Amino acid sequence: MGFNTVVLAKEIYDTRDLIGDVLDAGGKVRTDTLESRFDPEDLNALEMALKIKDSHGGKVTCFSLGAPRKLDVLRECLYRGADVVIRLEDGAFIGLDTLAAARVLARAVRRFGGFDLVLTGVQVVEGENSMLGCHVAAELGVPLLSYVEEIEAISSGAVTVRRAIEGGIEVLEAPLPALLTVGVALLQEDARTPRSARAKLKLQHKKTPIPCWGRAELELDDGALKVSTRLAGHGAVPQREIRRKDVNGSALDELRQMVGELRGSGALR
Repeated sequence: MGFNTVVLAKEIYDTRDLIGDVLDAGGKVRTDTLESRFDPEDLNALEMALKIKDSHGGKVTCFSLGAPRKLDVLRECLYRGADVVIRLEDGAFIGLDTLAAARVLARAVRRFGGFDLVLTGVQVVEGENSMLGCHVAAELGVPLLSYVEEIEAISSGAVTVRRAIEGGIEVLEAPLPALLTVGVALLQEDARTPRSARAKLKLQHKKTPIPCWGRAELELDDGALKVSTRLAGHGAVPQREIRRKDVNGSALDELRQMVGELRGSGALR
C-alpha cells in the first residue's frame, strides 16, 4: 500500500558565515548581501518522505510559500525525487506571520487532498519559533507529532515515530492522517540525513514548469490572511570585547595579583 506524503519546504537566508554589516540604518536585513539555502530541517523532512515512498510506494508532494530567492527549493525537491511541487505565491502572501502562513499552507494541502502525512521542519528560523507545524496541524484538524527523529512503522491506520526527550527517547503512535515536525540531523548515519540531488533528475526537471497557486486558487478571504504580529525590525548584538592579560604562571606575585583581580570583579569567590 502506498502513502501520499506532503512536505512543506522553505528557502531561508544562509546566516552561517556572516561578514560585515547585514543590517541597514533602519534595522532591516540587507538581503542582497545574503545567500540562501534549503531549510535543513525541511530537507530532513523531505528525506523522511522519500524513504516512505522508497519502502511503501505512493507519492511525495512539496509546497513552498513565497517566491524563490536565490535557490528554488521546489526544483531541489524534484531533483531528489519528489513527484509533485506547487508554489504558493501571491502579493497577499507577503509579510504573513506564522499563523496566517499556516492557514495558507493548510488550505493548499486541503485543496490538493488525499494525504496520509504532512512533514515539515521544526522551523526555528526567521521568527517562526517552532510553531508553523503546530498551526498547520490545528488548521487541518490532524494529530501533531513534534521533533520526530525517525519513523519506526507506518500502516494504513497509524504511524509510529521516535523522538528525543530529555534523558532518553519517546515512542509515539498516532492515527493517520497526521503531521510530523522534524528536527535537524547532526550525524551522517542519522535516518534524516538527506540524499543528494540526482544528475538524471536534474536533467529531467531543469525546465519542468512549477505550478503556482495564489489567493484566488485557494479561495482565501481577508480573515484567513489577517496578520496578528508584524516584524518591526532587527537589532545587532554588539560584539563582545574580551580583554586579555598575560600572567607568568611561575611568578607567585603575578598569580596572587590575578586572583585578587578576579575576586574584586566578582568572577571568583
